[in-house]
Amino acid sequence: MNTALLPRQLPLIGFARRVLTLRVLFVATVLYGGLLFWIAPRPPLVDLPQHAAQVAMLHDLVLGRSPWHQMMRINLFTPYLFGYLFALPFTLVMSVGAALKLTLTLSYYTFVFACVLLRRRFDGDARLDWLFVPGFFGLAWQWGFYTFVVATPLGLLYLLLALRHADRPTRSTSFWLCLAGTALFFAHGLVFLVANAIGGLFVLVRARGRKLPTTLLALVPYAALILLCAAYVVANHNAQSAYAADVPTFLQLQIVHRVASILMFTWGAGFDYRWPMIVATLLVLAAAHRLGLRLNRREPAAFVPLGVLLAMWAFVPSSGMSTHLLYERFALYVLPFYALVFVRREQADDVPGARQRRDFACQGVLALVCIVFFGIQTRSLLNFAKESASFETVLAAAEPAQRALILTMDPVSPAAGNPLAYMHYAAWYQADKQGLVDYNFADSLAQAVRYRERRTLSMSADRLAWLPDTFDWKNDHGDQYRYFFVRTSGALPHALLTNPVCPLTVAQKSGDWILYENRQCH
Repeated sequence: MNTALLPRQLPLIGFARRVLTLRVLFVATVLYGGLLFWIAPRPPLVDLPQHAAQVAMLHDLVLGRSPWHQMMRINLFTPYLFGYLFALPFTLVMSVGAALKLTLTLSYYTFVFACVLLRRRFDGDARLDWLFVPGFFGLAWQWGFYTFVVATPLGLLYLLLALRHADRPTRSTSFWLCLAGTALFFAHGLVFLVANAIGGLFVLVRARGRKLPTTLLALVPYAALILLCAAYVVANHNAQSAYAADVPTFLQLQIVHRVASILMFTWGAGFDYRWPMIVATLLVLAAAHRLGLRLNRREPAAFVPLGVLLAMWAFVPSSGMSTHLLYERFALYVLPFYALVFVRREQADDVPGARQRRDFACQGVLALVCIVFFGIQTRSLLNFAKESASFETVLAAAEPAQRALILTMDPVSPAAGNPLAYMHYAAWYQADKQGLVDYNFADSLAQAVRYRERRTLSMSADRLAWLPDTFDWKNDHGDQYRYFFVRTSGALPHALLTNPVCPLTVAQKSGDWILYENRQCH
């Protein structure tokens, strides 16, 4: 044994240990991220209770035991379908809330895994894998866009298939791309559109040196998928008007807002911690420079996802197609797509020294940013679990399978830092106790469970969700409801629920929640 070589090998051993330590820390952080969904019994995600209500109604309709089967129908031709279908089997062995949490957990792990696969596909640097960790818990998650966030990892996996097709288009790759694209359409329409825009550009980027017929043939699957979109619009007789673009919003680009939002929305909805969000984003974006990476000019396709995302941020309206936060919700892709455009410099060798110490320090900062972010999320969720506990008392007092109206006069959650956390919160009554609540996502054109007929109520779509103080007993048919879930931090306007026909009684009160019961008319 040549002991003279040992002193030279010691730095290499130390280098390998630090690399392994950072990778273990990365995996541990990702695994912990999947546990965030389970900290609060009912997470403070704005729309999640309505999605839970959809899954519960779908579960009961499929099993033939819904008390509302005469009013509801299953709508399979919808771009929101797969998120509910993924959770549906889990509801056979666990609660609806747990089923959604499990689906979200698996989606998060798939999201990070798909980002790593894309990074490898473009020969990117593994040290930037930390950029794949936080985005899933950004704006779309805080708003509770359940079907959207479940579809985002599927969109990333679709890009891998689109790259393969762009490299060597064949009948086989065209078939599989069409099949995967159809599945992605039923996962989420917006993810479908963005993924196919990127995929089509992959084909054009790879078109150099190819004959025009070959390029056109490679675009055939995307043309077929456009026809699928057209079929959806035709099949829904109200789609033409309901899915019209919001032109005024489109023209008002609000440049300052858009630049700021791309720096903030990766970390959340921007309700709190605005400047820390911006600083954290700038630190993370600077990591590529501090690690000595270079732009991947040898692989133009690596720039396509980020280019499409930035184009969306510049030109897509915030509202349209009966949907809000159109471009903002894609903030979860910002850091991953940014990481894809960088590769190691050719002269950067893995040799211990000052360069490696700086690299480890930079990765340490990335790890610290992610860990601190998860720490803030953990504290927020723990505080929300305490704050929202009073709702369980009110929910327990309500009998199952009744009509209910949600009047959230105060939707703010100081614990979660979310001004709309409680907007749809009482929809958990439908998810847990087979009730039927209004406002209800079943009013929406794109939902998997919809009313069989257009609503006869005078309330226009989600008016009472945003403006509960405009409730009118006569015009909004208050006599149809057995329960009224009210959340208010102050005195409820006396005239709001007062009526001469159906006097209400307080069935339960806990914290800011009041459950009013309409006993006389039911």
